[in-house]
Amino acid sequence: MELQVASALRRVGESFSFDLSQTIGVQQYGGRSLVFAAPLHVSGQFSFDGKAFSVGGTVETVLLSVCARCAESFREPLRFSFTERFIKASEWEDNGECYPFEGDRLSLDTAVMDNLYLQLPLISVCREDCRGLCPVCGINRNHGSCMCEQAKPEGPFAALSELNFED
Repeated sequence: MELQVASALRRVGESFSFDLSQTIGVQQYGGRSLVFAAPLHVSGQFSFDGKAFSVGGTVETVLLSVCARCAESFREPLRFSFTERFIKASEWEDNGECYPFEGDRLSLDTAVMDNLYLQLPLISVCREDCRGLCPVCGINRNHGSCMCEQAKPEGPFAALSELNFED
């Protein structure tokens, strides 16, 4: 994903809009495979202040995820905003606060993917009221019920489960 910024380099302080889409292949992050069910759509604005570009916008996509409760596949929409700075490569220091650019193009790939990784949920759940799998027989409780007797908790805090906290 690249922004053509030649005109912005000549017009310091002026804001420019952009709207980009790109199909993304499977990405690996944190031991997780990210499968994209829709292109990555990035829209926003950028401006040049004479030293660096400020780029801000919104990213939208859909991931193919697996529910952490019921193990069913589902489509998980992902939408987030981002703001980043791009500084000339000759003045850039790898301090993690901005991204380098050369010439009249800004490559948004690394900045967008870095922000996407930060926005990923720790666990993906197909819906808020997902009932998950029965720990005894493994049936998906969203599709049916079972007659399994639930095991009582064990350990030093097991007695707390028997207390009635309702007043």
